[in-house]
Amino acid sequence: MESSRFDRLEFAGGPSMIARRWRLAPLIGGFIVLLIVGAPTVALAEEQPQTPADLSDVETLIDEMVPRQLEDGDIPGAVVTVVADGKTVYSQGYGDADPKTGEPMDAQSTGIYTASEAKLLTATAAFQLVESGKLDLDTDINDYLDSVDIPNTYPGQPITLRDLLTYTSGFDYDVYGWSQWSEDELPTLEEFAVKTLPPRVRPPGELIAYNNFDFVLTGRLIEIASGQDYADYIEEHVSGPAGMSHTSVGQPHPNGAAALLTPGYRPSGDGQEQTGAQLSPASPAGPDVVTTGADMGRFMTAMLSEDSPLGTDVLKTMQQQQFTVDPRMPGMGFAFEHRPMNGQKVVTKDGDQPGTHHNLALLPEHDIGIHVAYNGDGTNQAAFWGGKELVRSIVDQQFPSHENAAKENTAEASAKEPASSADKSGFEGIYRPARASKTTFTKVGTLTSPITVESASPGKLTTVGLSENPDVSEQTWVQTSAGQFRSPDGEATLAFTDSGDMVTSQMPNNSFSPVPWYQSPFLHLIMLGAAAAVLLAAFVFLPVRAIVGRARSREEPGPTGARIAKVLAWAAGLCFTAFGVGFVLVSSDANQLAELPFTGSPTLSIALNTMSVMGAITVAMVVFTVLAWIKRWWGIWWRLIYSLVTISAIVIVTIAVYYRLIGVPLTITV
Repeated sequence: MESSRFDRLEFAGGPSMIARRWRLAPLIGGFIVLLIVGAPTVALAEEQPQTPADLSDVETLIDEMVPRQLEDGDIPGAVVTVVADGKTVYSQGYGDADPKTGEPMDAQSTGIYTASEAKLLTATAAFQLVESGKLDLDTDINDYLDSVDIPNTYPGQPITLRDLLTYTSGFDYDVYGWSQWSEDELPTLEEFAVKTLPPRVRPPGELIAYNNFDFVLTGRLIEIASGQDYADYIEEHVSGPAGMSHTSVGQPHPNGAAALLTPGYRPSGDGQEQTGAQLSPASPAGPDVVTTGADMGRFMTAMLSEDSPLGTDVLKTMQQQQFTVDPRMPGMGFAFEHRPMNGQKVVTKDGDQPGTHHNLALLPEHDIGIHVAYNGDGTNQAAFWGGKELVRSIVDQQFPSHENAAKENTAEASAKEPASSADKSGFEGIYRPARASKTTFTKVGTLTSPITVESASPGKLTTVGLSENPDVSEQTWVQTSAGQFRSPDGEATLAFTDSGDMVTSQMPNNSFSPVPWYQSPFLHLIMLGAAAAVLLAAFVFLPVRAIVGRARSREEPGPTGARIAKVLAWAAGLCFTAFGVGFVLVSSDANQLAELPFTGSPTLSIALNTMSVMGAITVAMVVFTVLAWIKRWWGIWWRLIYSLVTISAIVIVTIAVYYRLIGVPLTITV
């Protein structure tokens, strides 16, 4: 699971993208409240000569960096494990497993939820079954599935196991309610796959778009092909052979594992509050799988071994690049992401869920593996970036020579690039992550935090919202070839495909598509602000005018229809006000917000259904607006004002429908 905001959570992952996508949500909510109260030239890195890594200083680096991260970020604890040459060279816990009792984090025994790192277990199991001939990478998965029937949305383009393992299935992203059950009422994986089947929103093999449901289906395929429950197969063929004796998959966990488990925390006041959203039947995607730092070291060793108990060909194939949107850019292996660093091949898998954040990186050409896990979100989701920062620091320490050379090469390439050949003009605009949901309320993340691309100067672009680093919002890119750009430090790359999609080496598990002008979030925000001001004015002014008019005996009762029309206008303002307050309540705490998609929220459900009621009221207002003009209720100025209120209600409802902020009418979802 990648977490934090609704469209980046890897639930199992998960910001978040909801973490970064919802950065402006509280600001928009605050705006509503204010109205109420105030009215490489190539991306795949060049191969560098292989030199033995000197890990003698890695302990010093980790000992200096991790305690500082815990203190600065208000994170309870962490475990870090480094393996090399077939053995664990460093494995240590830091901070507290339980901030209330002060029980220390222990790399050997402290259980930690894996979040989306469990997808590596799932991918390993699936490819083992491919190797044994029980599954095929390129067969329509409908040929295997029994109770789940994938709709033929794109005739002649079936979804395959290869698509699932590379996030190219084309399913919409939806994890709402995935953790709504108690342990004694969890559905089976088969039942869950049927219940949560999302719609297909693009043809398979077109774009990379991180999706947890891809691995739910993969887990179900493992069960069908092997004849075993998912958890049993993983224990017998993956975690067991790898020596992961403290790793537990599925429910219920053994008493020993449950007793030593750190559940994950988020800052709350002066202390830490335990997070939720870990219990789910979607274990193949990551939730409710428990491991330890030492076990992840054993898994990395097995992943790097030439004679692995998990299958040598399996691991090599998983780590090889299997799909990329642009051949000049790094892309996906099977569950692994290619993130070259300092000229070295690095394959990674992160895992983020509420209260738990993991980062795993392998340098297969040097037989090195790095794993770090935090048992807290930290302030402003500090742990989401902390692991990436640590991995990068270790790689910089071990392989620093490429950094200066990259900068020099980039500067040289930039100098040689004639300004007249810069083709940046076709790239400016607003982009939407392919991972962003098209059918659920989490689509609003594309309204609150759009990704923008602008011209900086000849041969340069500036992007906002594309970096995973919370301290870096705006980035500058220098053009190195047609449709391709590189960051000034020479490390990150950016490319635009012939179809106009954007990809970056910073996020190999996602793609970005241009947004037409009429879908611009900036346009929608302007329309939303103007319409909100009108509705909120009606909400405040109409009852005041009625009270004052009656007190002065100047208010004529008027026709019944006219009175109903005014009540409807006031009710529309009330609904929007209630929705705005609910939106603020659910989006004010980014850490708590990370749980909301999985567990559901009564506050959110009420807000969404309030907007549904407003939709019905708006339809009635349209009818009464027509009647007001036909029957000439009020003077012309009041009819114009009422029409403006109706138009404003239409604008808000239209935007709510577009961003899926209208719930199923009069129902309360999880």
